[in-house]
Amino acid sequence: MENKTDDSIFYQSVQKSVSLTVAYLIGTKMDILTDNNPGHEELFEKLQKNTDAVIFRALCNIRSNLMLTYTSTERNIVFNMQNLDRIELFRDDVKTLARQEIYVVKANCRVNRYITEINQLISQKLPSVKDLFPEWVKWDYIKGLFLMPKGQDPDAVKIESKKFSNSRTCYPFTKYISWRPVDEGNILLNDEKFLKILYRQYDDEFKDISKVKDASEKVKTNIYDFIRDNKSTVIVVDCENSDAYKLASVLTQLDSSEIEHINKIMLYDDAHTTKAWSFLSKITNIPVEHIMVDRIKENKSLVDMKMCAGVSASFYRDNISSFILCSSDSDFWGLISSLPEANFLVMIEYSKCGPDIKSALIENGTYYCSIDDFCTGNIKNFKMAVLHSELVSRVKDLVCIDTNEMLNDIFNTLRMDISEAEKQNFYKKYIQSMQLHIDKDGIMKIRVLD
Repeated sequence: MENKTDDSIFYQSVQKSVSLTVAYLIGTKMDILTDNNPGHEELFEKLQKNTDAVIFRALCNIRSNLMLTYTSTERNIVFNMQNLDRIELFRDDVKTLARQEIYVVKANCRVNRYITEINQLISQKLPSVKDLFPEWVKWDYIKGLFLMPKGQDPDAVKIESKKFSNSRTCYPFTKYISWRPVDEGNILLNDEKFLKILYRQYDDEFKDISKVKDASEKVKTNIYDFIRDNKSTVIVVDCENSDAYKLASVLTQLDSSEIEHINKIMLYDDAHTTKAWSFLSKITNIPVEHIMVDRIKENKSLVDMKMCAGVSASFYRDNISSFILCSSDSDFWGLISSLPEANFLVMIEYSKCGPDIKSALIENGTYYCSIDDFCTGNIKNFKMAVLHSELVSRVKDLVCIDTNEMLNDIFNTLRMDISEAEKQNFYKKYIQSMQLHIDKDGIMKIRVLD
């Protein structure tokens, strides 16, 4: 494994899933997408198996081609009596839509009307492709790419078609999108470039770079080599000095077939850290051992000492030869230096790890990388599991009412002579139908229906 210098750990690769999804939907030729984006075969396969995506792609491609060939297509329809299904440029997309029982070909239909009809279909189908994009991308901005301004106005359609045709080199892969055309090169080159340009179109700024950048292949290969070169490996986490969500990103972005040889993940945790550590096992097949370290004094953590003892025991007793240590605390250097026969790979956070410990690691030949470099855009399920659990724990005791006791107390307080049948009818009508209601200020109350 290469012993890298400090500068190389800052190199990251840029993600492409959002930009390639847009490229697919607007109708970019598949050979262009696949030839220029090796390693994204799984994404393209997923899109081509998605019926909604296939329909949407065909509609967008027909619209682009109608706008680019406005005059010649109009001539073919009027003078040559050729409808879209007989013009080669449109034939495949028309057939694709017909297989889904969407028939766009109409008698005596001119180009302007075709474009307005397609605009209407695209608007109707937009919600069906929303889930193809991550929640952290502003959907209104993505949606705006596909909606032609005043798309039902024939005069506006002509103006937009002329603008597109005259500035076609400013549109990605010569496919129509609704934007202020600017010569930015290939705006769909990668997610970072695309989202920065897209947000600027709305006088906004895309700032969450961690969602669109991932650790470079060089960094990942070094991690894989470390695992392969050692007969047994354990991930050891100092939960007080590491980030649960960033580590989740690491486990999500690394190839599962490469890291499946890791024996286990050992979490050395303290009651004062986040509950998110308990959910790490939900996103990996690697066994997780969660070790809660009690405090003797409230102001003194014993996690460091417990972790050092645990790693030493794993090395001498369990014959674990190598450790991936996740911590940004300089105290871990004492552990590494006290076990010279063990192999260590260290995962740090830039903001929490000073230059002295980095220099010591380099001089010692201990490889390190940063969990900050791994893409955080693909841990939705992990975040949702943590959020759901926290919500359940907070609301479970907010409303805990014995409704039968409450009902009897109502009748007793009112000194009402009432039959059992009347009690049951009242219970079914008013108590069983009660609802939780959240008002505009976010205050939750119980509502009794009339």
